[in-house]
Amino acid sequence: MDPTLRPNALTTLEGLKGMLGLPLEDTGNDGILIQLINQASASIEGALGRKLKKQLYSQKCKGTGNQYLLMEQYPIREVKSVRQGDIPMDPALYDVPGDGMAGVIYKDDGWTYHGYPYGLTGDYVAGKRDILVEYVAGYTLPMDATQEDPCDLPADLEGLCQEMAAYAYGKLQSGGSEGLRSFSISDVRWEWQVDAPASWQETIDRYRRAWI
Repeated sequence: MDPTLRPNALTTLEGLKGMLGLPLEDTGNDGILIQLINQASASIEGALGRKLKKQLYSQKCKGTGNQYLLMEQYPIREVKSVRQGDIPMDPALYDVPGDGMAGVIYKDDGWTYHGYPYGLTGDYVAGKRDILVEYVAGYTLPMDATQEDPCDLPADLEGLCQEMAAYAYGKLQSGGSEGLRSFSISDVRWEWQVDAPASWQETIDRYRRAWI
């Protein structure tokens, strides 16, 4: 079966071929290029620790006892609903600060933590995940873009995906493997702490969570 771009692909085949200077009508290596796009996209998401495709997520959370509730996926584009226990929460009680890149939902009077005292000190532990958040997070990826919903994936993230795929493609063409810890036609892996050029790591660092 010929490989296809996966839903989380951060660039298109046409975009990568344009970067490589390959004619669109030259389809001889399309399968390899698609595989490299998929692998580079997965590697970038792994380095960022989150998904990048804009979609609906459902997440159960513990109350934090403070005003900020941390979501796993970001940027947060829309909060569809929040329920604590079985009770829907009024959307007027919470909001998403800034551009959603912090990945938090803010509530003036805080997110109640429900735990129970344990041990000799009576510290509260084992908080219940009694908050259910339905929210939309991520970017419109190049392959999903339409006139009504254009691509808003940052250009440097798409460029990073292309650069990684182009680098691996060059190694495949030359038959070499210098600079990559693990490298083969069927399996390419980038070791971010060892092999990644500084420019790649700088791009990743720009899009890691901006919340401490």
